Parts: sequence; structure tokens; C-alpha cells
Amino acid sequence: MLEKRKRVVDPKGMKKVKAIDYCERCGRMNGFYCLEVAHVKGKGCKGPDIKENCLKLCGPASMGMGCHGADHRGEITDDELFSIIAKRENKPLEVIQEIVHKAWRFREYQAGEEI
Repeated sequence: MLEKRKRVVDPKGMKKVKAIDYCERCGRMNGFYCLEVAHVKGKGCKGPDIKENCLKLCGPASMGMGCHGADHRGEITDDELFSIIAKRENKPLEVIQEIVHKAWRFREYQAGEEI
């Protein structure tokens, strides 16, 4: 039997993303739309729980509403989401993508490691 691989998790980074009180794509504040943490590389495909892979989007995605709903419908590209994260983290887009790729592929990566 194959061993189940664990997802890379960064609790401190995720706490910072969860504390954001507006949609990082459209700027809506928490109110009529609820804000949800969205993963660029989804949890279903073992995407990492790190701040470089997550952002706050308005929703709810379960009802297909807001930016998170648009993301689930495929109306927002991964590159657009990674660009938003790169701006928030003040890092180049390529660096964000490299961090997520390393964590997603389970290479030697430690949460918070700088490239």
C-alpha cells in the first residue's frame, strides 16, 4: 500500500491570510458577501496551506457568488491569483510560483523558507 503524502502547512502564514478583511481581487469588504480563503492549487489536489498559495476572496463559492465563485467556475486564471499574492507579499510572481511549486511537489521545503 502506498503511503499517503501529507500536505505542506504553514499555520502562521495562514493566520495572516485569514486576518485579511477584504476581497484581495475586487476590494469588497466583509458584509453582504462573505470572505473565504481560496487556494490557487486546491486542497483536493494536495495544494499546500501556505500564504503563497492562498488569498482571501469574496463568496460564498458554494453558491457560485463573488470572486471565489468565479474562481471555481474557471473565470479567473491561476496567474491572476498568483499576481495578487505576489503583490501582497511584495515578491516577484516567479518567486511565488516557485515557492508553491516546491511545496506542492513536496521537495525539501520548510514553511517560511526564502528562495
